[in-house]
Amino acid sequence: MAASTLGAAWLVNESDNLEKKKPKRIVKHKKKAWRVTAIEDVERYLESKRLDERLGAPFEERPSDSLFVVDTKAIADLPTKSEPTRKRKLKEIGPLKCYAILTPNSAVQDPLKSRNRVRLPEERGDPLLRKVMEERRARGKIATHFVQSMKHHQENVEALVNKKKPERLRTTFDFDIWGEAGDYLMIGDKKVTALDLSDQLKTYTMEKIGKRIYGRPKSMFSKTTGLKQVEVPHPGTSYNPTFQDHQALLKEAYDVEAKEIKQEVKTRRRLGPMLKKIPIQRKEEQWWSEMTQGLGEEEEPANGAEVEVPCVRPTKPKTRRQKIKAKALKWQDMRRKKLKEAKKRLLEFDRLRSIRREIRKSEELTVKRMETRKKEKEAKMFKPAMLGKHKYEPPQIEVNLSEEIVGTLRGLKTEGHVLIDRYKSLQRRNIIEPRIRQTVVYKYKHKVFTKRSHSEPKGLKVGKRNNIPVQ
Repeated sequence: MAASTLGAAWLVNESDNLEKKKPKRIVKHKKKAWRVTAIEDVERYLESKRLDERLGAPFEERPSDSLFVVDTKAIADLPTKSEPTRKRKLKEIGPLKCYAILTPNSAVQDPLKSRNRVRLPEERGDPLLRKVMEERRARGKIATHFVQSMKHHQENVEALVNKKKPERLRTTFDFDIWGEAGDYLMIGDKKVTALDLSDQLKTYTMEKIGKRIYGRPKSMFSKTTGLKQVEVPHPGTSYNPTFQDHQALLKEAYDVEAKEIKQEVKTRRRLGPMLKKIPIQRKEEQWWSEMTQGLGEEEEPANGAEVEVPCVRPTKPKTRRQKIKAKALKWQDMRRKKLKEAKKRLLEFDRLRSIRREIRKSEELTVKRMETRKKEKEAKMFKPAMLGKHKYEPPQIEVNLSEEIVGTLRGLKTEGHVLIDRYKSLQRRNIIEPRIRQTVVYKYKHKVFTKRSHSEPKGLKVGKRNNIPVQ
């Protein structure tokens, strides 16, 4: 009996020990303490404390009046089922729910009582000074800078009203860009440009086709050259020319050829020494003589003799007296120049006739220059312009020698080409720019490969499985 009692007591004590088992202590300075522990219960407790602070006090400490409301209304006043129900009064509209988040919901006092905030205009500035200003305004005295500020504000408002609005970029062009004010014809609510067409044709175009007749700029019709499209050939190029015409054509061709030969001789004379072939040995001797030029000619001083170095005296700064004197001379020179200019202006009154003569001569010179420029411009119309980087080269003169003229079209030897003649005419009349034919030569790299039958045997490789040599 006693043993059973002792066993039961031991079991009860052991169960109490299991329930009251303390958490395992962990050494904090070891790596084992790095693991994250469960702190949900701690956070839950702190959150409940914060909620109590926001609401004022815990529910246990609050009075019953703040939590409960005693209904003192009589039950007899309530409507019965037999009586008709009264219409419920509409609930007065209170603050909107969307602004509820902005209302303070915490009973915790602000720890920073002197927190910075934006002060109102009436709170800013010195209160004593503000009181004095209010008394002055009551008496009708307003500060000057306030009046000036009001004036500037009014000026700015007027300037903003009178400000010209920026023009929008035009997106529709329903008018003649190159026409003038009266160059339109109204057909209904549409405008037609007044070209050299009849009104009947314009009306038909607008009614049937529904498209505008656009004008074209005047510069489109201006000529860029005074040359003719097809020039009359020289009389000497005829199949049966006269002796004088043929000799004149030969003279022109001779002059062109002689000029080219003269230019070629001149170029060879200038570039001849540079294009001369010099042997390598002689070139090396010339280079050596140029590199050693001036070496060994300087006379070395005798043994023991010292080289005389010229004495260079350092420049001394100006003294105070010298600076004052230089300044006085400078002012004197400036005064002398001013007096000279004043005398020159006074003398100009006495030479009014000569001044008029000079003005007349300058005007005559200006007129002459204008005439010269006009003539140059007219002459320029008969010459090819520089439209590109290449200069216009006139074609060769088409001429037949005396023995080549047979007198009949059947046996005539033709010179030149029609397409080349038209192409040169387009260049001469500034329609296309002079060009040079570009001949591109593609140089491909020479491919070299060795045939399999002529290749030398490479190193032998041994197979892994059956140790057979593989080439």
